Amino acid sequence: MLRYDYSSMSADDIRNVLRRGSTSLDRAVTIVRPIVEAVRRGGDRALMRYAKKLDGFKGGSFLVSRGAMEAAMSRVPSPILASLKLSKKRIQTYHKKQRLNAFEFEDSCGIFGQKVVPLERIGIYVPGGTATYASSVLMTAVPAKVAGVEEIVMCTPAGNGGVDDAVLAAAFIAGVDEIYSVGGAQGIAAMAYGTESISMVSKIVGPGGSIVSAAKMMVRSDCEIDSIAGPSEVLIIADSTAEATLVASEMVAQLEHDPAAVAVLVSTSSRLLDKTLLTLKQMIGRAGRRDILERSSDEGAIFLKVRNKSQAVEFSNAYAPEHLLVDTRNPRELLKSIRNAGSVFLGQRSSVAFGDYCSGPNHVLPTMGTARSRSALSVYDFLKIVPYQLLSVRGAATLAPVVETLATAEGLPNHAIAARLRAGGDR
Repeated sequence: MLRYDYSSMSADDIRNVLRRGSTSLDRAVTIVRPIVEAVRRGGDRALMRYAKKLDGFKGGSFLVSRGAMEAAMSRVPSPILASLKLSKKRIQTYHKKQRLNAFEFEDSCGIFGQKVVPLERIGIYVPGGTATYASSVLMTAVPAKVAGVEEIVMCTPAGNGGVDDAVLAAAFIAGVDEIYSVGGAQGIAAMAYGTESISMVSKIVGPGGSIVSAAKMMVRSDCEIDSIAGPSEVLIIADSTAEATLVASEMVAQLEHDPAAVAVLVSTSSRLLDKTLLTLKQMIGRAGRRDILERSSDEGAIFLKVRNKSQAVEFSNAYAPEHLLVDTRNPRELLKSIRNAGSVFLGQRSSVAFGDYCSGPNHVLPTMGTARSRSALSVYDFLKIVPYQLLSVRGAATLAPVVETLATAEGLPNHAIAARLRAGGDR
């Protein structure tokens, strides 16, 4: 655990905290490159080889049948099923508010507008590993459905026990069209390039570890992706009114994701920082996933003393956290000053855990400071803007001289000729 006073931090200290000790994907890329290339060239044969070797796949069809999805629905305990359905409803309600409108207008030069077109076929990746991610199915598939995507494909590692029932149930509830029990870099490559059994998609979204991130990075020149995900992170701005137990629990919840996770507490109160640090140590000592927590908290639990809330927001905007929790007396007053955050949680009751599962806003968020320029996954990620224009005779005549002047200045004379001819000039 690390403790700093922002006012006395060196420039190097600040840079190190802002960088999060960022890990390179170079090693992962070295592992991933032959897998992606093999699947791209070899299709199902290569896919089967890696699925058996890396996923524990037993053979047969990669496609999970509709019957298997329905059977999983019957096996999932009713409280889990009810929670998935409620979460899906809230995620759908929130994302339906995200509208991107077509428009058309006419001026003296003609008619101009834009169409809003949903992507036809997208892929979602759902991780396996030390936890199951039914919530990630909902967070990726539901916005795609709201956007009007025609076909949603899901890849997820099956392992020896097959795909997790709750993951299959979430996919059924969310309206996923095809599920393939293949994970890792081979699953990303299959969706990006297509195989004999899996048709290619136009975009891949969803979280994953370093191997999946490296694979997404490798295919992005051929298939659009959402972003490269880094370790989970939360930054908490708190004042003396915050409760140390609640603050520490948020840090624990974030740090349990993986050993590289980060939880930063920024506070104006030395007393809160001291008490939260002690409480965090106590919680980790008796928590589940203790091994992960002990490793992540070593350098990922950071306590930062600031002079005032303005300095706290200044640091937060520089850090650009994935999750930002504002636990202060009047949390909404800080919202107007917050520019860089993946998702913001305001007030004592707004645990990040609500956003992870069921409150409505998306939990697929920019990490590692990319919230300076990127947004949460949304309906907009599954839409294309198609501009169009219909110039009138008058419009062509009006704009042709402008084109001729600029095209000539840029050394592109044939642009000028094309515009002049459309305006009715000499042929």
